[in-house]
Amino acid sequence: MAKYDRKLGVSTSLLRSKLGADWPETALETLGASPIRTIEYLCVEDRFRDEGHIERVKASAEASGVWVRSVHAPFGQTDISAADEGSRRDSIDNIVRAMEVAEALGAKILVLHGSREPIGDEERERRLTQCVRSLNELCKRASQRGLVPALEALPRTCLGNTVEEMLWLTGIVDGDLKVCYDVNHVTLRADVRESLSALGERVATVHISDHDGVDERHWIPGRGVTDWAGFVEGLDGIGYEGCLLHEAMDADLGLEENLAAIVAAARVHLGWEGGCAPERQADAR
Repeated sequence: MAKYDRKLGVSTSLLRSKLGADWPETALETLGASPIRTIEYLCVEDRFRDEGHIERVKASAEASGVWVRSVHAPFGQTDISAADEGSRRDSIDNIVRAMEVAEALGAKILVLHGSREPIGDEERERRLTQCVRSLNELCKRASQRGLVPALEALPRTCLGNTVEEMLWLTGIVDGDLKVCYDVNHVTLRADVRESLSALGERVATVHISDHDGVDERHWIPGRGVTDWAGFVEGLDGIGYEGCLLHEAMDADLGLEENLAAIVAAARVHLGWEGGCAPERQADAR
C-alpha cells in the first residue's frame, strides 16, 4: 500500500490513439465514468493551435468531471536545443503556445522535452548551451503565467538522459525548473529508488509505463521489468503527493479496456486504492 492517496491519470495520447483526432467528447465522457478522471493534455502539432479544438476539450472535461492537471508541450518538430537559431525560436514559440493551452484548460504543470534526437557526443555541449538558453526564457514565461515547468527525463541520446544531467540542467537554469520523472526512461539507466532520491523535491509529476530493460515500450505496468515496489517506495521517500500519470497502453485493447487494465495494474503494482474524482485543486499536485 502506498503512503499517499494519489490520483490516477492518463495522457490524452491514449485517447487520441484509440479514437482518432476527433476524440474529446467520447473519450472524456468515458473517462468520467471510470476511476481515472485526471489527464495530461498532449499538444499534438496539428491540433494544439486550433482554438475550437481546445474549447471542445475544456467543455468536455468540465462536463465529464475530468481534471486537466498538466499539458505536455509538442516535441515532434519542436527542439529547444536546436543549433539553428531560427529553429530554436520556432520551438520556443510552440512551447509558449502550449502555455496558452495550459492556461485555457486550467492546468498548472507544463511538461517539456529538452531536445530531439539523435545527439552525437561532438554536438552535445552546443546543444546543452542552446537548451539552457531556451529554458531560461521559458521558465520566466511560465512563472509569469503561474505555471510549473517540468523538464522530462528522456532516453537514449536525448538531453536529460541521465540523473546527473537532469540535476545539472535544473540547477543551472535561472528559474524554478522541476522534473517530470518518466519511469520508462529513467530506469533504463538508473536504479529507481536512487534516482528518485537524487531528484527529490524537483519531481513535480511522473509518467508511468513499463519497459523491457532494452528500450522504452510504454507498456501497462506489470508487463515489463520495472521495479514497481521500488518506484512506490521512492515516491513515498520524496513525499510525492501528485498524480500517477500514465503514458501506457495495450495496442490490442480498446479505450475502456485500456483504462480498466491501467486501474487493475495500479491496484496491484502501485498500491493504489482510490476511485473518487479528484478535487479541482488550485495547486500543482
